Amino acid sequence: MRAMGWKRSGLPLCLLAVWLSQGASASADPIETEGLGLPLVCAIGQTCWVAKYVDADPSGDARDFRCNRRTYDGHDGTDFAIRDLAVMAQGVPVVAGASGRVKNVRDGMQDVALTDEASRKRIAGRECGNGVVMDHEGNWQTQYCHLKDGSIKVKAGDKVERGGQLGLVGLSGKTEFPHVHLTVRKDGKAIDPFTNRQMIAGCGKDGKSLWRADQPVEYEPASLYNAGFATGKPDIEAIRSGKREEGPFPTTAPVLVLWADIFGVETGDRLLFRIINGDGKVVFNYEDRIERTQARRFAFAGSRPKTNGWPAGTYTGQVTLIRTVDGKEMKRDVSRSVAIQ
Repeated sequence: MRAMGWKRSGLPLCLLAVWLSQGASASADPIETEGLGLPLVCAIGQTCWVAKYVDADPSGDARDFRCNRRTYDGHDGTDFAIRDLAVMAQGVPVVAGASGRVKNVRDGMQDVALTDEASRKRIAGRECGNGVVMDHEGNWQTQYCHLKDGSIKVKAGDKVERGGQLGLVGLSGKTEFPHVHLTVRKDGKAIDPFTNRQMIAGCGKDGKSLWRADQPVEYEPASLYNAGFATGKPDIEAIRSGKREEGPFPTTAPVLVLWADIFGVETGDRLLFRIINGDGKVVFNYEDRIERTQARRFAFAGSRPKTNGWPAGTYTGQVTLIRTVDGKEMKRDVSRSVAIQ
Protein backbone atom coordinates (compact mmCIF):
# COMPACT_ATOMS: atom_id res chain seq x y z
CA MET A 1 0.00 0.00 0.00
CA ARG A 2 1.42 3.37 -0.95
CA ALA A 3 1.38 6.33 1.42
CA MET A 4 -2.20 7.46 1.67
CA GLY A 5 -4.50 9.38 3.87
CA TRP A 6 -7.58 11.55 3.77
CA LYS A 7 -8.55 15.15 3.19
CA ARG A 8 -8.66 17.65 6.00
CA SER A 9 -9.14 21.41 5.92
CA GLY A 10 -9.33 21.28 2.13
CA LEU A 11 -5.84 19.87 1.62
CA PRO A 12 -5.56 17.84 -1.61
CA LEU A 13 -4.48 14.22 -1.30
CA CYS A 14 -1.27 14.85 -3.25
CA LEU A 15 -0.07 17.15 -0.43
CA LEU A 16 -1.18 14.90 2.40
CA ALA A 17 2.08 12.99 2.89
CA VAL A 18 4.02 16.26 3.23
CA TRP A 19 1.40 17.74 5.52
CA LEU A 20 1.37 14.68 7.75
CA SER A 21 5.14 14.78 8.22
CA GLN A 22 5.05 18.38 9.47
CA GLY A 23 4.04 19.79 12.81
CA ALA A 24 5.34 19.44 16.33
CA SER A 25 6.57 16.04 17.36
CA ALA A 26 5.31 14.53 20.61
CA SER A 27 7.63 14.01 23.52
CA ALA A 28 8.14 10.24 23.49
CA ASP A 29 10.69 7.47 23.50
CA PRO A 30 12.63 7.54 20.20
CA ILE A 31 11.75 4.62 17.96
CA GLU A 32 15.39 3.99 17.03
CA THR A 33 16.54 3.56 20.63
CA GLU A 34 13.46 2.09 22.33
CA GLY A 35 12.20 0.04 19.40
CA LEU A 36 8.82 -0.45 17.80
CA GLY A 37 6.12 -2.61 19.35
CA LEU A 38 3.57 -4.77 17.55
CA PRO A 39 0.64 -2.72 16.20
CA LEU A 40 -1.93 -5.19 17.57
CA VAL A 41 -2.44 -7.34 20.64
CA CYS A 42 -1.49 -10.86 19.57
CA ALA A 43 1.14 -13.59 19.75
CA ILE A 44 3.13 -13.40 16.53
CA GLY A 45 3.13 -16.74 14.73
CA GLN A 46 0.27 -18.05 16.88
CA THR A 47 -2.66 -15.63 16.73
CA CYS A 48 -1.32 -13.17 14.14
CA TRP A 49 0.97 -13.50 11.14
CA VAL A 50 2.79 -11.18 8.72
CA ALA A 51 0.83 -11.44 5.49
CA LYS A 52 2.92 -8.97 3.45
CA TYR A 53 6.19 -7.10 3.89
CA VAL A 54 7.42 -3.75 2.55
CA ASP A 55 8.31 -3.70 -1.14
CA ALA A 56 12.06 -2.95 -1.11
CA ASP A 57 12.50 -3.06 -4.90
CA PRO A 58 12.76 0.43 -6.47
CA SER A 59 11.75 -0.88 -9.90
CA GLY A 60 8.35 -2.09 -11.11
CA ASP A 61 9.11 -5.50 -9.65
CA ALA A 62 8.09 -6.44 -6.11
CA ARG A 63 10.53 -7.95 -3.60
CA ASP A 64 10.67 -7.83 0.18
CA PHE A 65 13.92 -7.10 2.03
CA ARG A 66 14.89 -10.78 1.73
CA CYS A 67 14.35 -10.62 -2.05
CA ASN A 68 11.27 -12.87 -1.85
CA ARG A 69 7.84 -12.05 -3.25
CA ARG A 70 6.02 -11.63 0.07
CA THR A 71 4.82 -8.20 -1.04
CA TYR A 72 3.41 -6.32 -4.03
CA ASP A 73 4.66 -3.36 -6.03
CA GLY A 74 4.59 -0.15 -4.01
CA HIS A 75 3.50 -1.77 -0.74
CA ASP A 76 4.85 0.66 1.86
CA GLY A 77 4.01 -1.16 5.08
CA THR A 78 3.82 -4.43 6.98
CA ASP A 79 0.50 -6.31 7.11
CA PHE A 80 -0.33 -8.19 10.32
CA ALA A 81 -3.23 -10.58 9.73
CA ILE A 82 -5.48 -12.37 12.19
CA ARG A 83 -6.98 -15.82 11.54
CA ASP A 84 -10.48 -15.04 10.27
CA LEU A 85 -13.59 -12.87 10.52
CA ALA A 86 -14.79 -14.63 13.66
CA VAL A 87 -11.64 -13.51 15.49
CA MET A 88 -12.19 -10.00 14.12
CA ALA A 89 -15.74 -10.03 15.50
CA GLN A 90 -14.37 -10.85 18.97
CA GLY A 91 -12.27 -7.69 18.82
CA VAL A 92 -8.48 -7.53 18.42
CA PRO A 93 -7.02 -4.24 19.71
CA VAL A 94 -4.83 -2.14 17.43
CA VAL A 95 -2.24 -0.36 19.58
CA ALA A 96 0.41 2.31 19.21
CA GLY A 97 3.80 0.86 18.30
CA ALA A 98 5.51 3.78 20.06
CA SER A 99 4.52 6.69 22.29
CA GLY A 100 3.45 9.77 20.40
CA ARG A 101 0.65 12.14 19.50
CA VAL A 102 -2.28 11.46 17.18
CA LYS A 103 -1.99 13.53 14.01
CA ASN A 104 -5.08 12.43 12.12
CA VAL A 105 -7.96 9.99 12.30
CA ARG A 106 -10.55 8.59 9.92
CA ASP A 107 -13.51 6.40 10.89
CA GLY A 108 -16.91 5.50 9.45
CA MET A 109 -15.90 3.29 6.51
CA GLN A 110 -17.66 -0.08 6.31
CA ASP A 111 -15.86 -3.37 6.90
CA VAL A 112 -16.30 -4.85 3.44
CA ALA A 113 -13.74 -7.04 1.66
CA LEU A 114 -12.81 -6.04 -1.88
CA THR A 115 -14.38 -8.45 -4.34
CA ASP A 116 -14.38 -6.71 -7.73
CA GLU A 117 -13.31 -3.61 -9.63
CA ALA A 118 -16.44 -1.74 -8.59
CA SER A 119 -15.60 -2.16 -4.91
CA ARG A 120 -12.07 -0.90 -5.58
CA LYS A 121 -13.42 2.21 -7.24
CA ARG A 122 -15.70 2.92 -4.28
CA ILE A 123 -12.74 3.24 -1.92
CA ALA A 124 -10.41 5.06 -4.35
CA GLY A 125 -8.42 7.69 -2.45
CA ARG A 126 -9.37 6.06 0.85
CA GLU A 127 -7.43 2.80 0.50
CA CYS A 128 -6.23 2.98 4.11
CA GLY A 129 -9.81 2.67 5.27
CA ASN A 130 -10.39 3.64 8.88
CA GLY A 131 -7.04 4.62 10.31
CA VAL A 132 -4.83 6.60 12.65
CA VAL A 133 -1.65 8.59 11.95
CA MET A 134 0.72 9.29 14.85
CA ASP A 135 3.75 11.58 15.14
CA HIS A 136 6.74 10.53 17.23
CA GLU A 137 9.94 12.14 18.46
CA GLY A 138 12.68 12.58 15.88
CA ASN A 139 10.27 13.21 12.97
CA TRP A 140 9.10 9.58 12.94
CA GLN A 141 5.55 8.71 12.05
CA THR A 142 3.37 5.59 12.12
CA GLN A 143 0.13 4.94 10.25
CA TYR A 144 -2.39 2.21 11.10
CA CYS A 145 -4.89 1.17 8.42
CA HIS A 146 -8.00 -1.02 7.93
CA LEU A 147 -9.39 -0.56 11.43
CA LYS A 148 -12.90 -1.70 12.30
CA ASP A 149 -15.75 0.68 11.60
CA GLY A 150 -16.64 2.67 14.72
CA SER A 151 -13.80 1.26 16.80
CA ILE A 152 -11.32 4.15 16.88
CA LYS A 153 -10.82 5.43 20.42
CA VAL A 154 -8.55 8.42 19.83
CA LYS A 155 -8.78 11.84 18.22
CA ALA A 156 -6.32 14.29 16.70
CA GLY A 157 -4.11 15.82 19.38
CA ASP A 158 -4.35 12.93 21.84
CA LYS A 159 -1.12 11.75 23.40
CA VAL A 160 -0.91 7.93 23.39
CA GLU A 161 1.67 5.79 25.15
CA ARG A 162 3.23 2.76 23.47
CA GLY A 163 0.70 -0.06 23.67
CA GLY A 164 -2.23 2.30 24.09
CA GLN A 165 -5.33 1.22 22.19
CA LEU A 166 -6.18 3.05 18.97
CA GLY A 167 -9.05 0.86 17.75
CA LEU A 168 -9.74 -2.70 16.56
CA VAL A 169 -8.52 -4.77 13.61
CA GLY A 170 -11.05 -4.50 10.79
CA LEU A 171 -11.76 -4.94 7.10
CA SER A 172 -12.11 -1.36 5.85
CA GLY A 173 -10.41 0.12 2.81
CA LYS A 174 -8.24 -1.82 0.37
CA THR A 175 -8.21 -5.27 1.93
CA GLU A 176 -9.52 -8.77 1.34
CA PHE A 177 -8.92 -10.18 4.84
CA PRO A 178 -8.83 -8.74 8.38
CA HIS A 179 -5.48 -7.20 9.20
CA VAL A 180 -3.76 -4.02 10.28
CA HIS A 181 -1.38 -2.35 7.85
CA LEU A 182 1.47 -0.49 9.58
CA THR A 183 3.49 2.11 7.69
CA VAL A 184 6.54 3.60 9.39
CA ARG A 185 7.97 6.90 8.12
CA LYS A 186 11.06 8.93 8.89
CA ASP A 187 11.19 12.49 7.56
CA GLY A 188 8.11 11.66 5.49
CA LYS A 189 9.68 8.65 3.74
CA ALA A 190 8.51 5.06 4.22
CA ILE A 191 10.92 2.88 6.24
CA ASP A 192 11.05 -0.92 6.40
CA PRO A 193 10.91 -1.76 10.15
CA PHE A 194 12.84 -4.99 9.50
CA THR A 195 15.91 -3.11 8.23
CA ASN A 196 15.50 0.57 9.19
CA ARG A 197 16.13 1.35 5.50
CA GLN A 198 13.96 3.28 3.08
CA MET A 199 11.55 1.04 1.18
CA ILE A 200 13.34 1.83 -2.11
CA ALA A 201 16.75 0.77 -0.75
CA GLY A 202 16.68 -2.56 -2.59
CA CYS A 203 16.57 -6.10 -1.25
CA GLY A 204 19.29 -8.32 0.19
CA LYS A 205 21.01 -5.56 2.17
CA ASP A 206 21.94 -5.68 5.83
CA GLY A 207 19.94 -3.57 8.24
CA LYS A 208 18.94 -3.23 11.87
CA SER A 209 15.45 -4.24 12.94
CA LEU A 210 13.31 -1.62 14.62
CA TRP A 211 11.18 -4.21 16.42
CA ARG A 212 11.50 -4.24 20.20
CA ALA A 213 13.56 -7.05 21.70
CA ASP A 214 10.64 -8.06 23.92
CA GLN A 215 8.33 -8.24 20.88
CA PRO A 216 10.58 -9.66 18.14
CA VAL A 217 9.12 -10.19 14.69
CA GLU A 218 11.07 -12.82 12.80
CA TYR A 219 10.92 -13.04 9.02
CA GLU A 220 8.78 -15.90 7.71
CA PRO A 221 9.15 -16.94 4.03
CA ALA A 222 5.75 -18.62 4.33
CA SER A 223 3.11 -18.96 7.05
CA LEU A 224 0.61 -21.80 7.41
CA TYR A 225 -1.77 -19.81 9.57
CA ASN A 226 -4.93 -21.90 9.56
CA ALA A 227 -5.79 -25.57 9.07
CA GLY A 228 -8.46 -28.12 9.82
CA PHE A 229 -10.54 -31.08 8.69
CA ALA A 230 -13.74 -31.35 6.68
CA THR A 231 -16.07 -34.19 5.65
CA GLY A 232 -16.43 -32.92 2.10
CA LYS A 233 -15.04 -30.19 -0.13
CA PRO A 234 -14.09 -27.37 2.26
CA ASP A 235 -16.12 -24.16 2.00
CA ILE A 236 -13.36 -21.57 1.75
CA GLU A 237 -15.64 -18.60 2.35
CA ALA A 238 -17.18 -20.18 5.45
CA ILE A 239 -13.74 -21.10 6.81
CA ARG A 240 -12.36 -17.61 6.30
CA SER A 241 -15.47 -16.28 8.03
CA GLY A 242 -14.63 -18.45 11.04
CA LYS A 243 -17.25 -21.15 10.40
CA ARG A 244 -15.68 -24.57 10.01
CA GLU A 245 -16.29 -28.17 10.91
CA GLU A 246 -14.83 -28.86 14.34
CA GLY A 247 -15.88 -32.50 14.87
CA PRO A 248 -16.24 -35.02 16.20
CA PHE A 249 -17.02 -36.66 12.86
CA PRO A 250 -19.07 -39.83 12.41
CA THR A 251 -17.40 -43.07 11.37
CA THR A 252 -19.71 -42.94 8.33
CA ALA A 253 -18.15 -39.71 7.00
CA PRO A 254 -17.83 -40.20 3.22
CA VAL A 255 -14.43 -38.48 3.08
CA LEU A 256 -11.83 -36.97 5.39
CA VAL A 257 -10.29 -33.80 3.98
CA LEU A 258 -7.31 -31.91 5.39
CA TRP A 259 -7.03 -28.23 4.46
CA ALA A 260 -4.68 -25.29 5.10
CA ASP A 261 -4.66 -21.54 4.48
CA ILE A 262 -1.20 -20.20 3.68
CA PHE A 263 0.52 -16.84 3.25
CA GLY A 264 3.39 -16.66 0.76
CA VAL A 265 3.56 -19.70 -1.51
CA GLU A 266 6.00 -19.66 -4.42
CA THR A 267 6.28 -21.52 -7.69
CA GLY A 268 7.97 -24.88 -7.07
CA ASP A 269 6.92 -25.20 -3.41
CA ARG A 270 5.76 -28.66 -2.39
CA LEU A 271 2.76 -29.20 -0.11
CA LEU A 272 2.59 -32.50 1.74
CA PHE A 273 -0.70 -33.68 3.26
CA ARG A 274 -0.59 -36.51 5.80
CA ILE A 275 -3.31 -38.01 8.00
CA ILE A 276 -2.38 -40.40 10.83
CA ASN A 277 -4.87 -42.47 12.83
CA GLY A 278 -4.85 -43.12 16.58
CA ASP A 279 -2.59 -46.15 16.14
CA GLY A 280 0.08 -44.04 14.50
CA LYS A 281 -0.60 -45.46 11.05
CA VAL A 282 -0.51 -43.16 8.02
CA VAL A 283 -3.90 -43.47 6.35
CA PHE A 284 -3.39 -40.72 3.78
CA ASN A 285 -0.29 -39.25 2.15
CA TYR A 286 -0.37 -36.79 -0.77
CA GLU A 287 1.99 -34.27 -2.35
CA ASP A 288 1.00 -31.23 -4.39
CA ARG A 289 3.39 -28.89 -6.23
CA ILE A 290 2.68 -25.16 -6.38
CA GLU A 291 2.57 -23.90 -9.96
CA ARG A 292 2.42 -20.14 -9.35
CA THR A 293 3.46 -17.66 -6.71
CA GLN A 294 0.56 -16.38 -4.61
CA ALA A 295 0.29 -14.06 -1.63
CA ARG A 296 -2.42 -16.27 -0.15
CA ARG A 297 -3.47 -19.80 -1.03
CA PHE A 298 -6.10 -22.21 0.25
CA ALA A 299 -5.17 -25.86 -0.35
CA PHE A 300 -6.74 -29.19 0.57
CA ALA A 301 -6.56 -32.93 -0.08
CA GLY A 302 -8.35 -35.95 1.35
CA SER A 303 -9.33 -39.59 1.14
CA ARG A 304 -12.29 -41.92 1.37
CA PRO A 305 -12.23 -44.71 3.97
CA LYS A 306 -10.56 -47.87 2.72
CA THR A 307 -13.11 -50.06 4.53
CA ASN A 308 -16.75 -49.65 5.48
CA GLY A 309 -16.32 -46.43 7.42
CA TRP A 310 -13.58 -44.86 9.49
CA PRO A 311 -12.36 -46.68 12.62
CA ALA A 312 -13.15 -44.61 15.71
CA GLY A 313 -10.29 -42.67 17.24
CA THR A 314 -8.31 -39.46 17.04
CA TYR A 315 -6.90 -38.53 13.64
CA THR A 316 -4.02 -36.06 13.24
CA GLY A 317 -3.43 -34.14 10.06
CA GLN A 318 -0.18 -32.44 9.12
CA VAL A 319 0.36 -30.05 6.21
CA THR A 320 4.00 -29.31 5.37
CA LEU A 321 5.33 -26.71 2.96
CA ILE A 322 8.78 -27.50 1.54
CA ARG A 323 10.81 -24.94 -0.39
CA THR A 324 14.27 -25.49 -1.84
CA VAL A 325 16.51 -22.42 -1.70
CA ASP A 326 20.14 -22.63 -2.86
CA GLY A 327 20.03 -26.40 -2.55
CA LYS A 328 18.69 -26.33 1.02
CA GLU A 329 15.20 -27.34 2.09
CA MET A 330 13.06 -25.03 4.20
CA LYS A 331 10.06 -26.59 5.93
CA ARG A 332 7.02 -25.04 7.57
CA ASP A 333 4.14 -27.12 8.89
CA VAL A 334 0.89 -27.04 10.82
CA SER A 335 -0.97 -29.88 12.59
CA ARG A 336 -4.59 -30.38 13.60
CA SER A 337 -6.47 -33.28 15.22
CA VAL A 338 -10.09 -34.43 15.11
CA ALA A 339 -12.08 -37.19 16.77
CA ILE A 340 -14.05 -39.75 14.80
CA GLN A 341 -16.66 -41.64 16.78
